[in-house]
Amino acid sequence: MPSTVYKGDLTEISFGHESGLLLTHGSMAVQGNSINYDNDPTIETSGTSIGATLSTVLSVGCSVKAITNGSDIAAGAVIASITDGDTFELSVATTGGTRTDQTLEFGFAFKHQSTDAVANTSVIRLGSPSGAFPVSMGILQTPRGMLVGTKLSIIGVTNFTADDSESTGQIYTVVAHQASATETDFTITPALSTATSIFSSTSDGLNFHPFKLPSLDINMLYADDAHDTSESSLTDQFLGVTTAVTLPETRVDLKRYHVIGLGRDVSVQVPGRFINEGGSFEVNMHNPRWLYYCLGMEAVDIGSTYDTLCANNDYALNGAVAAGASVITWDSAGASTPTFSSGSSAVAAGDYVIIKDTTTESIVSFKEGDQTAFGSVSNPQSTYFDTTEKGEIRRIVAITTTQIFLDDPLCFSHADNTVIRFARFHASTTQGSPDRASTGVVTNGVTRLLYSRSHVPSFAMEVSIRRRDNQADDEVPPFSSNIDTEVVDGGTSDAKQLTRMFRGCKVKEFSLTADTDAALRLSVGFDAALCYTDTGRLEGSSPGDRYNPHRIFEDTANTDLTRKEAGIAVGTQKPYMFYNGTITVAGVQIGQVVSFTVTGTTGVQQFYTINGAPIADAATDQVPFAGSRNASIAVEGQTEYMADLEIIVDDPVFYHKMRRAVDHDATTANMIRLSFTKAGSAGTRESIDIYLDDYVITEAPLPIPEDKGPIRAPLKVMPKAIRVISTDTLFHC
Repeated sequence: MPSTVYKGDLTEISFGHESGLLLTHGSMAVQGNSINYDNDPTIETSGTSIGATLSTVLSVGCSVKAITNGSDIAAGAVIASITDGDTFELSVATTGGTRTDQTLEFGFAFKHQSTDAVANTSVIRLGSPSGAFPVSMGILQTPRGMLVGTKLSIIGVTNFTADDSESTGQIYTVVAHQASATETDFTITPALSTATSIFSSTSDGLNFHPFKLPSLDINMLYADDAHDTSESSLTDQFLGVTTAVTLPETRVDLKRYHVIGLGRDVSVQVPGRFINEGGSFEVNMHNPRWLYYCLGMEAVDIGSTYDTLCANNDYALNGAVAAGASVITWDSAGASTPTFSSGSSAVAAGDYVIIKDTTTESIVSFKEGDQTAFGSVSNPQSTYFDTTEKGEIRRIVAITTTQIFLDDPLCFSHADNTVIRFARFHASTTQGSPDRASTGVVTNGVTRLLYSRSHVPSFAMEVSIRRRDNQADDEVPPFSSNIDTEVVDGGTSDAKQLTRMFRGCKVKEFSLTADTDAALRLSVGFDAALCYTDTGRLEGSSPGDRYNPHRIFEDTANTDLTRKEAGIAVGTQKPYMFYNGTITVAGVQIGQVVSFTVTGTTGVQQFYTINGAPIADAATDQVPFAGSRNASIAVEGQTEYMADLEIIVDDPVFYHKMRRAVDHDATTANMIRLSFTKAGSAGTRESIDIYLDDYVITEAPLPIPEDKGPIRAPLKVMPKAIRVISTDTLFHC
């Protein structure tokens, strides 16, 4: 009999990066030619390359720019209305007289739609052309309500100068996020100073901050009715080899008051803060991914593997980018669209951009490095370095002729004209794809350095539960118009699916353990800022599951290719085992280590701020009171690391080093090295090396055992920092 209750075997968990979103006026542009106008707001597009039905490729609010005769259309012009499939009205009249066969460019724009002075809020509406963009036909490609609780900076250069965050210092909070078939509206607080009905113009923009914003999935499908939509985020990554997860379930800090004269019972109770703390899980480590979220910085050793993958390799950054950027601008002296030489396929969302930056940066706190740099040595596992080249790799969320949207903010700053390359996951080794053979040999393996600095990245965790395994997707990829017959709310076979997204998650503490029992294990403790919930079943019209959750082994990672994309390439799911590990202390490989544990804290604290949003609190609202009862920010504090080793003593070296109580730094030989390599034949294999840098042995007792057996010494080690070097099949952790 099918289950009528929620069961653990029908629970799915995946995760993904959180990333910012920079939307600037005129970006995400497409061009149309054979366009006619005559000193009038009316624009005729009949027979143009835009499309047979104009209303399917352009939305009201799109920016409009004249390409053939640039002075014919004033800066900041937008589509005011669409008359029919061939004609639209411009916000201003054209100049230049009768023009035929003109080329116009249509791009992103936004509008201050309205203001509520009482609630101190403003509504912003988006407009854009159709395309593989973060905003397509005015629809922001993120689940409805997912923006609620995020922070926004206004870039006001032309029409929004009164609200420019850089000059005013004002950061806005999104308190509502609605969408229809033709537009996206979101409400922010405090209210804008810019007058209502004003459109953006040249260089105006919206900058959504990364914290609490899951990376966008531009392949999602939006529809007005929940039953027909298939919304998602890029929370499509494999959590790891784990059997249990403790979720940071929402708890209400209820405030209760007894009032004099009203008896002994509680007279008044009011919900206080919403707390999403106490998340944890343990993974048997099959790759270093979660150490990135524990430490925060990732540099990739980028050689020549990617240099010849594209037909034209003259690609570079067009302008410098700062650390933390989620969008880069690129250019090329050759083709405007990067194309892989193998298969002649254009670079697209889901591919990877490689920033090949050979300039260096110190990794030892913030002091100037003076040793060899990671990325420039052939064997970083055995060569000491205190600097690193700033190479890094990111998944492409969306790509235009000028911009690349990233799934994770950059760790480093990069100068103008820094070389960029492209790669793609493939079922084999084509197009630079890492690949693991059945023998364990890795081709195109990616070698990376992980270490700590000023921040740790946030992530989003997607959790879905259902009563039975019959809940169909709303839509079949590639999300065209092929709607499945979904099991909807109310039927006898309804699976009662519930999907939640814990957003703004950051690691607070971690513990890495190796012993003679089994695999290398990593325990992670984390908190979340808030929780998005799919409320599609509460909608009045055609209720159903609005969000389409990821099922890792059923559909998200059910082929060799998709398993690579999800971070679980075939064969790589096997964890690092104790019998393939070695431990080196003070330059000596130790064969009598019984156990090894490294613990660390990130100092992350959540803070609640006074930023009330007096708006309606309906059942379909994603976050009660628009998140003002949830943690507003999560800030890193001081890091602390400690290591515990238990060894069978056969040499006095540890006691002498403890007795001297000195730092052991400046050379690889002095560091403590925990090294694991996966089983396989000769050749490059998956490996991970964890180093304790600048350490002091604080305890090295030599207890006399009662059983007269070997002396087992529990050593305590206090390192200043941890660094990790790995070779694996991930492009980016």
